[in-house]
Amino acid sequence: MGQSRPPQELSQDPGTAPGMASGSALAPFLREARRILGIGLPIFIAQLSQIGMNFVDTVMTGHYSASSMAAVAVAGSVWAPAMLLAIGCLLALPGMGAQLAGARRPGDCAHLFRQGVLLALALSLAIGIPLWLLASRLDAFGLEAGLAAQACAYLTALIPGLPGFLLFICLRSLFEAFARTRPAMAIGLACLALNVPLNYAFIYGRLGMPQLGAMGCGVATAACYWFMALAMLGCMLFDRQLSALRPFSPRREDPVFDPALVRRLLRIGGPNALALCVECSLFALTAILLAPFGTTAVAGHQIAMSYGNVLFAVPLSISMTATIRVGRELGAGRPLRARTASRTALALGLMLALAAMLATLAFRREIVSAYTTDAASQAVAASLLLFCAGYLACDSLQCIGAGALRGWNDTRTVFLTSLAACGGLGLPLGFLLGRTDLLVPAMGAPGFWTGYIAAMTFSAACYLLRLRGLQRLDARSALARILPQGDDPARRHRN
Repeated sequence: MGQSRPPQELSQDPGTAPGMASGSALAPFLREARRILGIGLPIFIAQLSQIGMNFVDTVMTGHYSASSMAAVAVAGSVWAPAMLLAIGCLLALPGMGAQLAGARRPGDCAHLFRQGVLLALALSLAIGIPLWLLASRLDAFGLEAGLAAQACAYLTALIPGLPGFLLFICLRSLFEAFARTRPAMAIGLACLALNVPLNYAFIYGRLGMPQLGAMGCGVATAACYWFMALAMLGCMLFDRQLSALRPFSPRREDPVFDPALVRRLLRIGGPNALALCVECSLFALTAILLAPFGTTAVAGHQIAMSYGNVLFAVPLSISMTATIRVGRELGAGRPLRARTASRTALALGLMLALAAMLATLAFRREIVSAYTTDAASQAVAASLLLFCAGYLACDSLQCIGAGALRGWNDTRTVFLTSLAACGGLGLPLGFLLGRTDLLVPAMGAPGFWTGYIAAMTFSAACYLLRLRGLQRLDARSALARILPQGDDPARRHRN
């Protein structure tokens, strides 16, 4: 490629220079906000399509039989942590890919993608085989024989879809490295539309298919995963920019398997995976610890959690966008613009969280009435939505802050903070407030939600402080931090 400017020159951002008029100083943030919304809105819609698929699965299995819906829920509680572990390991791909794209090293982006595919295949075996063995032993957890058999059938049918979904993650990450998020959005919406007739065919035995019940839901979901992978592959092959990279054809100097790069992917992605599992455990254990308070308390908590999960798609989308934008600007040697990207993402997330908080406070009773007609459960859920509203701002800041840190490859901070916040603060405090009389009379579910707020506030503070420290680095130090040891920044000119 042609000669490019050195990192020191690249780092000069006229829109953030000191002493400028307020209108001019605001311009870089407005430009960055447009970029973030342009990249993040398709990600948000894709996230909603995933939520929609889970909703369709629950509704259609529930209408088939209560036992089928329960089997899908039980198997899903086993499947979700395993999927989070795999996805977390691959979360290094978008940030690293964006860094390489920003550094004008498209050939290295393709090499990174190939190693990600190999890692995805290895993860499919490493996670799929234990899941398959566990599926036949679900009765050991005290499940009724019929429920265990249905859960086993669902999980067994779902496992073949794991390689397809992880391949989709790799392909999506390659697109995201170049800030291309619309193909994943379109495929997500198409998959949501496809999921309905597939469930109808395999759960209920229509359209010439066998009636499989809960197992049919697993078959439909696995088929959707492979549809997503193949559709994304088709988009890549017909895309001029990405097909020109020859992503499945290694360059002469590239090994087919690059152990050093795969180790780096795991070194960056592994803490991501562990952080996701820690956070998932915090929320999963709450439902178990609330069981002694009765069905009403658990039902109210689940309603509040379900509503919160829908709202969480907003900061999650901005967080994924922050990873892309920060990584790209750092790779280009522009740390000031990376700082602008992270600050703009945090400001947007906070504004949207405050808007969601006001809407939740104003319409909380109408919201819970959409979930249940049981008056007792409505009362509990409506009170918990007050805590949910207070939780939104700190959760948004911690989620987007973690995304910005991933753009710096600083996933170790994300994991250690999650471990301290969830395991050292949120869960113990929630248990003390919710289940014991040591501090105050046992609060039940509100005590655990107070623990959530404390944990997310602590995480947000830690991430913002860490970001502040990283943003003080100059261009050369920032570039050296994201490159592997021994890498030559001049390689950007030779790709």
